[in-house]
Parts: sequence; structure tokens; C-alpha cells
Amino acid sequence: MAALRLLTFNIWFAAHEMKSRMEAIGKIIDQKSPDLIALQEMTAEHWQECLQSEPFRRYFWSPAPRQRYFTMLGSRLPIKQEPVRHPFKASRMQRDLLMLTVEPPELPPLTFATSHLESLDEHKARRVQIDESLSHLADYQDAVFCGDTNINEAIDGNVKLPGEWEDAWLVLKPDDPGYTFDVERNRMVAASDGWARANKARLRFDRFWTKMTNYAATDIELLDEPIKEDLWPSDHFGLLLTLQEWRRNRGDLKSDSCTAA
Repeated sequence: MAALRLLTFNIWFAAHEMKSRMEAIGKIIDQKSPDLIALQEMTAEHWQECLQSEPFRRYFWSPAPRQRYFTMLGSRLPIKQEPVRHPFKASRMQRDLLMLTVEPPELPPLTFATSHLESLDEHKARRVQIDESLSHLADYQDAVFCGDTNINEAIDGNVKLPGEWEDAWLVLKPDDPGYTFDVERNRMVAASDGWARANKARLRFDRFWTKMTNYAATDIELLDEPIKEDLWPSDHFGLLLTLQEWRRNRGDLKSDSCTAA
């Protein structure tokens, strides 16, 4: 059965062990072979390092903007609509929504979008940015929003999505907290981030939200393996989402995926 694999990763814009970390992310791309990739906290220097890695060069990439750090989308599928950036109206950090639409062979079109929502205590801006993002995606039958949402339930509360949207992690692994920024498991964060240490941060910053008509989310994987002791590819863990085609005459797939643990 036809399936698509989608990867999101906040790559961490720090200079710390940059070459080793970008090589490790390239190896993850090589091993997991995603069809679509979303990256956050990219810088010009990190991007030049990424392009030294052959797995990155297999993909079509959105143009890199002239900002201190930014998001990127990569695809190895035919492009139906070129990448477009929508700057957020409410952002003091130059955040935006980046989106494109692909046309997989013999599969329905899929719109893929990423963002790095406003950081830390800016929960009101995050809420506006979520609404803006999902509004841009509202007219597409099959759309995926992913990236670093910076959502902290202690500040943001329980962020509710519009009725047609689902949080893939909550659907597929409802009993797993799914922390992607975790001071207990990622010792590199504990050593480098004073805020994370002080707050004993264990947060599900990184998420996949889906609005599906012709696809169903069937698997999601936390990419949390270290490179070596005390070194990880990033201060965030990555996420890999699998989508399978779902037609209304094959409703068993969607019902099964919604109850998977």
C-alpha cells in the first residue's frame, strides 16, 4: 500500500559540534528516507554544512532566506505548488509559515507546511500564529503542519485544534508523552541550556498536525538516539510520520490508524 514518510527536525542553530551534528542528521535522512523534510532553526552556516552531506543533496529545497535563522522544506516528490513563505502578522522574531504542495506519483496531492512558532512566554503570539497557519491550509484537502510549536502546556494550556485537524502523536501514541525537548534524556540540553535546567524541561515542542481526506496517519516515531555520549544531533528530537493512502472505500485503514498505540 502506498505510503509517504515525513520528517521534522529543529536542528539547533548553535555552533556546538555543528559538523558532527549535521552529519548525524544527514545519516538519519539516509536511514529513514523521508519523502518530505521540514527543518527549523537553520542558519546559512548550518545549511552550507548540510549541503556537504550527500543525503541532503537528493532533495529539492526551498530557497534559504536572508535571516539569522529560518525554516526549510525539502522534497523528493514532484512539486505541484512551489514553496511560499507567509510572514506572521504577530511576530517579533521574524517567524513565518513555509508551505508547498507535492504531487506524488499515483497518489493525491499533499500540502506540507512548517513553522517555528514564537518562543518562550509568547503564548498569545503562538495562538495567533497557529490560527494564521491553519487558515492558510484550510482550503487543501490533505494538509500537514509540522515543526517546533514551542507549546508549553503550563503556559499555553491545552491547545485545541479546529475540528478537522488532528494531532498525530495524540492519535497514534496517546499513552506516550512524546517529549521532543527533554532535559532528562538529552544530556546535551542539560549541559547547554540554563532555562531547560532551571525548569526541568520535558516538553512536546515538536508536533505533526494533519487534516486528511485521502490519507491517514499510521505511524509516528521519535528520533532520539545520541551520536555518542553527551552529544545528540540537536537539542530537540526529530519526528518521523508515516501517511498511507486512504480511500472512502477502504475505511478500515483510517479506523485502524486512529486506534493504534
